[in-house]
Amino acid sequence: MAYFPMMVELADRRVLVVGGGEEGTKKIKILHEFGCLITLIAKEASTDAARFSDVFLNRDFKDSDISNEYAFIVAATENEDLNKRIFILAKEKKIPVNVVDNVRLCTFIFPAIVKEEDVVVSVSSGGKSPYIAQHIKSLIQDVLPKGVGKINNYMGGLREQARRDIPDRMERRRFLRLKLEEALK
Repeated sequence: MAYFPMMVELADRRVLVVGGGEEGTKKIKILHEFGCLITLIAKEASTDAARFSDVFLNRDFKDSDISNEYAFIVAATENEDLNKRIFILAKEKKIPVNVVDNVRLCTFIFPAIVKEEDVVVSVSSGGKSPYIAQHIKSLIQDVLPKGVGKINNYMGGLREQARRDIPDRMERRRFLRLKLEEALK
């Protein structure tokens, strides 16, 4: 069954990442872009994993590290048994968990993401083929208008102004569509 796509506000939400290798680093960089407060637990971590984390606990994972203070948890270690233990502990506490490269041990998955400012497009293959998702991501990047993030910011300001100045909903929609067409030229 397909995963439900849901955009979630993550700014200042605490997340736990266990594992600071290549996969952990990828997830940390993505989460950092969305303003998460990242706690990293790892005996060894890449420079970027440590740098983009808010808290770096340079040690082995302990079961007591799983707590409800985290919005979700990412297990990105090279140890399958440890990743499975993290999954079980998180699930027992009803904390969403992602075990990198093991969709059977995920209550959520990371999509391929295209992000320009507040414009975010995500693509998922349901964890079956990240390469398909990455390919579709490339196609989307090729067709998005240049400066779409700035256009979005401009349109957001116009929308607020139109809400104040144009009481008729249909007239307001026509106005905003026209302004978007002009901005995209």
